Amino acid sequence: MSALGEQAELVYRHNRVTRLTHWLNAVGLLILFMSGLQIFNAHPHLYWGHTSEPDAAFFSIAATSDDDDVRGYVRFYGKQIDTTGYLGAQQGALAPTVRAFPSWLTIPGYYSLATARRWHFFFGWLFVINGLLYVFFNLVVGHLRKFFLTFSDAKQIPAMIAYYLHLRKNSPQEDEYNPLQKLAYTSVFVVLAPVVLLSGMAMAPQLNVAFNWLPAMFGGRQSARAIHFILAFGFLLFVFGHVFMVLTQGFLNNMRSMTTGWYKEKVQRKEKPPRAVDRHLRPDIARALRGEDPPAQAQSEPQTGANSPSDTPAHAAVALSSEAPTGAPAAAQEEKKDV
Repeated sequence: MSALGEQAELVYRHNRVTRLTHWLNAVGLLILFMSGLQIFNAHPHLYWGHTSEPDAAFFSIAATSDDDDVRGYVRFYGKQIDTTGYLGAQQGALAPTVRAFPSWLTIPGYYSLATARRWHFFFGWLFVINGLLYVFFNLVVGHLRKFFLTFSDAKQIPAMIAYYLHLRKNSPQEDEYNPLQKLAYTSVFVVLAPVVLLSGMAMAPQLNVAFNWLPAMFGGRQSARAIHFILAFGFLLFVFGHVFMVLTQGFLNNMRSMTTGWYKEKVQRKEKPPRAVDRHLRPDIARALRGEDPPAQAQSEPQTGANSPSDTPAHAAVALSSEAPTGAPAAAQEEKKDV
């Protein structure tokens, strides 16, 4: 039986365009998220519909002040949770300040709505152009179809989750990307990115003049703002899942793949056993393979049997020819006597 040997080979997985657009998207997404939190700080409330009445907010991050005691809170559909020290209030150099998200989590760190909007719009369009380049290039080279989830991949998702949680020993992955990766990429390309882009455009007053159907498709500008905010954390969840997969499946190997393009992949190879020799048919070869000398009896005995020279047709013909002259005159003399 053949044995299986596991070897590691370097394969070229990511081309230059994919690597470049990947890192540009990573930087752009980080700045978009942090500048978006600063924009949210200007009005830390979310609404459904067209209007923004203070009492109609379904989500708020704010703070209360009672005898110089500033307490932050998060309110979601009327339920209020104390978040002092994390959200709603931040301890400043002199006194606590009301701030939805802390300064270390926003761009810029100081409060400036105009600066945050400039950062957000610049990297927003950079993210869109870079993302389109990524999709178009991988579509042309045929690499994009490897990302998308199929029905057969969807059936393997529970087994893949069990493998990541170390509840399953062997990975069900068969292609370059496993079912969870395909689910994440398909969700981002088909749902998350287009809806985030359209909801962001629906909030721009300049675009509303030319494309007045944009706010209407979301049920109003405030609904578009709420959806945009929620899906921004959807991108954050995708990044966390992506980083988790990188860490659990070999951090250095995956980082080398996304920086140089080369990925070390384990390959199963079949090791063929040495060729067996039938010792009954060819005992001389079997002894030679074992390094044994032929027996002395076989060396001293003359060659007999089917392979001996006396049994060959040529030797028999020579023997007959040598006996014919002696026998022929005797037969002739006998014939003369009879006559």
